[in-house]
Amino acid sequence: MADTRSAPSRGHYHHGDLRNALVGAALKLVAERGAEGFSLREAARELGVSPAAAYRHFADKAALLGAVAIDGMGRLAAEMEKDLSRVPGPAGSAAHAAASLAAVGGAYVEFALRHPAHFRVMFGPWCEHPAMDRLPPEVLRGGRDPYQILVDVLDALVASGAVRAQARQGAEIAAWSMVHGLASLLVDGALELGARERVQAMVLLGRTLLLGLGCRPSIAGPVADPVDGDSRHPSRKRRC
Repeated sequence: MADTRSAPSRGHYHHGDLRNALVGAALKLVAERGAEGFSLREAARELGVSPAAAYRHFADKAALLGAVAIDGMGRLAAEMEKDLSRVPGPAGSAAHAAASLAAVGGAYVEFALRHPAHFRVMFGPWCEHPAMDRLPPEVLRGGRDPYQILVDVLDALVASGAVRAQARQGAEIAAWSMVHGLASLLVDGALELGARERVQAMVLLGRTLLLGLGCRPSIAGPVADPVDGDSRHPSRKRRC
């Protein structure tokens, strides 16, 4: 997985891992100009290498952005797995399954806020790049991609007795849409919530989804405190 936390600056590329360096350069350019605002040649220029050197690793810009998306999927999966490992309570219980759903949703939102350039590429048109259908094992250190993690968490709700199998059908779409919608609003600045408010929002989303799937209120969790009034009106943004 590429380490893109400190992408090489223009003209200072000295190490041998050009492929990962190009992924880092692409992330920098996405953050500055958007995914449409640069070319593969410009990514090479950021590193002070020739376009020919870049083309030895990526056939075109779409392939480079596909690599960015793959790297992001691996990072997101790792964050979700990490938060799942911290869920308290006995595995297999309804409470643990419900808390696991909240954990993967929270990891998704926080990843999007910490890595907005990754997030925008991962769910842009480059997510259709053929390589996305076969994520390399070295990217998925836990063995599961983010979607499979969500599937497994929802299956655990059924196995625990919290959700009936009939209600489980298609729940991936509802769960993903709710969390992705919140993440997108936050990343795009249409909704601005502080850390505490994001937790409250995730509690609200999780409870709404679980109740919709037929969970008992005692499993779905307590009613969330109301999110700050300004955050309910996108026209009146609130700073974190």
